[in-house]
Amino acid sequence: MKLASFGTRVDEAPFLKAWAERTGNDMQIFTETLNEETVDKMAAGTQGITCLQTVPYSAELFKKMAAKGAKFLSIRNVGLDNIDLAGAQAAGVRVSNVPAYSPSAIAEFAVTLTMHLARNLGQVEQHLRDNDYNGAMHYMGKEIGQSTVGVVGTGRIGREAIRIFKGFGAEVIAYDPFPAKDSDIDYVELDELLKRSDFIDLHVPGLPQNTHMINADSFAKMKDGVIIVNTARGNLIDTKALLDGLRSGKVAGAGIDTFEYEEQDLLNLEKHGNFNDPVWDEMMKMPNVVLSPHIAYFTATAVHNMVEFSLENLTGFINDGVAKNEVKYD
Repeated sequence: MKLASFGTRVDEAPFLKAWAERTGNDMQIFTETLNEETVDKMAAGTQGITCLQTVPYSAELFKKMAAKGAKFLSIRNVGLDNIDLAGAQAAGVRVSNVPAYSPSAIAEFAVTLTMHLARNLGQVEQHLRDNDYNGAMHYMGKEIGQSTVGVVGTGRIGREAIRIFKGFGAEVIAYDPFPAKDSDIDYVELDELLKRSDFIDLHVPGLPQNTHMINADSFAKMKDGVIIVNTARGNLIDTKALLDGLRSGKVAGAGIDTFEYEEQDLLNLEKHGNFNDPVWDEMMKMPNVVLSPHIAYFTATAVHNMVEFSLENLTGFINDGVAKNEVKYD
């Protein structure tokens, strides 16, 4: 079978090549992201595409895919908010994702950000860079085990984060509109979680109804000195409201691996070589903010699983007419 990979990272290429050699399939590998122009690079007869990217997949792209005979798109990540699913359906293109490649990778990263912020390491590092050793010694931290951690979203990643936080001895409370059955998770309403938590950890999908679920009203309900971490999706937090909270001191720290304006910034990066984003620049200057470029998932285990599971979905579509993780349009 003939397949194509777009948005291929350097770390993914060896796994893609190894899979092609092991299975005897033809794999075209492109570093460019998939769009209406780059899709024309595919060789004739390509049956399916695997991708990793957060920039948009448009209805026009799906029309072009279908016209070239590629009726299957298997993304190597979880999120679907950048995909025009109606456009895919109209073009007859079936889509799959990888809903769980390594929950531990993301949960551990969220806890890492939390620990960094709890011990004020950004401020400490800033003083040391300024050759102010004495100043670096005066930032009293918080102990996770003596705190209340609120986890929003209790899917695979959220449950793993809960397990780790409990390992520190923290009181962990959680909110999810669809609570896990037969679990020992202490569920509360979102407003109660916001009021009680010293640390808030987000693990919910970027569905339209979740856009700005953390907003100015949410921050007003939180404790003074709250720390918030988002390794889920960028649209969950109203960044302007977060900035207001950071400037006023209401929010003591923030760990942001998924940035609200990430999609446009990545498009700017492709076109101009930089973000040109004043919001990102302001947050980068704040020692109590940790920004990372959507890398919470990024471990050897996760990358291997993303590639393998994505290709399993493609071969399922092509050989059997069924993919384990097909995205349903209804």
